[in-house]
Amino acid sequence: MRTYVIPLVAVALLGSSSPQDSAVKLDLEKFQGNWQATLVVNVNGESAPQDQVRDTQLKVEGTKFVLRSKDAVVKGTFTIDPSRTPKTIDVVLEGQNPNEKLLGIYRIDGDERRSCFALPGKDRPKDFDPCLPGYIAFTWKFKTR
Repeated sequence: MRTYVIPLVAVALLGSSSPQDSAVKLDLEKFQGNWQATLVVNVNGESAPQDQVRDTQLKVEGTKFVLRSKDAVVKGTFTIDPSRTPKTIDVVLEGQNPNEKLLGIYRIDGDERRSCFALPGKDRPKDFDPCLPGYIAFTWKFKTR
């Protein structure tokens, strides 16, 4: 009897996932691939010029990302929490202290994703509109997996 109990407990523990884990996996899957910016709002609360927006692209693989623009390449990792309202995203930029996260929110509607991030020292944004000074915002259109 004892020989069956240990494998059954192991299968139960390894095979179980909470609704939170399932929601994270589902939303994380939606993040994957290549994205084209359609709107970028800078730290002054102003929309970036269209030529800069066209040059801004994002590639997501797992929980890693590479954001490329005409003048910069930004790499990092992120975690999401789709159980909160609005859904939250925390970003750690490559080379940055893991305790210094950019706190943000996100929303995915089909092939469009919006996100808004607070600069370090600011509170997590509570809404997407308006994007106030001290925050940055992106709207992305999905391109390819």
